[in-house]
Amino acid sequence: MARSPSPFGPSAWVAVGYAIWFWASVTWMMIEAPDWMLCYFMDSEQISVPFAHGLFLISLILSALSGHVLTAVQLQRGRTRLAIGTMLSGATLWIGLWVLTLDRYVAYGTTADWLAGSTEPINTSEVATAMNVVGVLTALGLAVPVIRLLSRNRRLRSL
Repeated sequence: MARSPSPFGPSAWVAVGYAIWFWASVTWMMIEAPDWMLCYFMDSEQISVPFAHGLFLISLILSALSGHVLTAVQLQRGRTRLAIGTMLSGATLWIGLWVLTLDRYVAYGTTADWLAGSTEPINTSEVATAMNVVGVLTALGLAVPVIRLLSRNRRLRSL
């Protein structure tokens, strides 16, 4: 990566691939539990759920590519600590958003249920098993490229 002027390469496509994988893995939840996926911020009946899910895909791809490019440029410039910091800032942002919305993610129901305080715990809901499967698929989508990268002791390559 350090010898190429381009921050794009196979690792960029891994980032895009994971964004698409993550999006695809939560598609079932967007269909079956759209209010939950929207964190009860709005009633899913008042918007186009497919349009919102498409916007979600675009935001994931742009986030993945932005994080990748920022990290790759830091690596190209020999700024390993800044590259790690960039990666960790993205992880911190993702975890921070989870922390801020955790009460909404552990409750299952509709937006009306949420506003009325009558949601049920997600782990006892009808979608608990499917959400666990989705969680495993999401984790595997991240683990596979990371394990491949580490097991082959490969560095990021550019085109």
